[in-house]
Amino acid sequence: MKLLEKILVPLDFNADYNKQIKVAGNIASHFNSEVLLLYILPPEAEAGSVKSILSEFVEKELDTIGAKFKKKGVTYRKLIRFGNVFDRIISVSQDNDVNLILACDGCPAEKGNYSISIVAEKLIRKSQKPVWLIKEGAKDIPKNILCPVDFSDASARALNNATKIARTFSSELFIINVFEPMQENFSNRLRIDYDKENERLEQENKQQFESFLRTFNLAGIKHTIESIKGKPSDAIVEYARTKKTDLLFIGATGKSALQRLFLGSVTEKVVRELPCSIVTMKSENMLNVRIDSDVESLEKHYSQAMKLKATGFYEEAIKQLKISLQVNDLHIPSLNELIKLYELTGQEKLAESYRQKVDIILERLWDSKIQLEIRKAYKLK
Repeated sequence: MKLLEKILVPLDFNADYNKQIKVAGNIASHFNSEVLLLYILPPEAEAGSVKSILSEFVEKELDTIGAKFKKKGVTYRKLIRFGNVFDRIISVSQDNDVNLILACDGCPAEKGNYSISIVAEKLIRKSQKPVWLIKEGAKDIPKNILCPVDFSDASARALNNATKIARTFSSELFIINVFEPMQENFSNRLRIDYDKENERLEQENKQQFESFLRTFNLAGIKHTIESIKGKPSDAIVEYARTKKTDLLFIGATGKSALQRLFLGSVTEKVVRELPCSIVTMKSENMLNVRIDSDVESLEKHYSQAMKLKATGFYEEAIKQLKISLQVNDLHIPSLNELIKLYELTGQEKLAESYRQKVDIILERLWDSKIQLEIRKAYKLK
């Protein structure tokens, strides 16, 4: 089972890519991902004898970088392409159906036509694949994650993935909604009590925020939820600075004020001013559940359930545990985990039904000492 199957890492040898490699290694080792190391040469290098010389040089450099992944037990592939950097990144990401493009917004020694940092803003605006843009000075593992939401499908997708990453790395999660008050219009035709209208709109927005959050399970995540006022671009940047955010997840699709930040001409400004790395989500998730079809043994289903639970895929974990019980309906570890998962998801009646099943199984044991040890081991009541 792989939740994050492929990570595309476009490299620029003129830039400091060490942080990019470290972050890619951390993510890949946690999710058992394959890393695709991509280097793009200019189109004119594809013709003549220079092609083999440059390709050989790039191959060696990629092997040196790949050795760092090998030490972490991470598999990698080398990809060399020719052409326009942005176009090739997009085509490779689609052809290989990657889960994530991990780009770097570092400061290259020489800013040429093929610097990754030049296309970073374009990737954020136009790539349909999730893009993780690593800012200079970013931490290898995010300790504080910020996710602004505007109740759209894209922001729901961003928050869903943010909660999974927060669980994986034990990060603190900040969830905010920015309410932008109506501005006074001095036209004589519009006679509006702006204070009263903004008060009404703010209350409606608060109710929407609460309703939106009910669909997410934040159990086990250290989190803060806040509604703030202001212009979205300024408010998000200021909040990220105040909370010393390491990583920002944001939905970047649609026509809302928040989403337009990452689609229009102000993208470069926002990216430059944000003090943290950014993950933009559009039509695809970064993390997806893909269960191996050939898994048959009880222990493998149980193991997959534990990985899913740790990442926050509770419903999927429950399904895997139920498959384990189809193999052996007396498997106490699976029963015990089902109890915990139903408690986490607020399904107390189902949790109680499985507690009763465990009690029935344990009562069959003639040795009371063994029964006691089992209860201690699994912290059963």
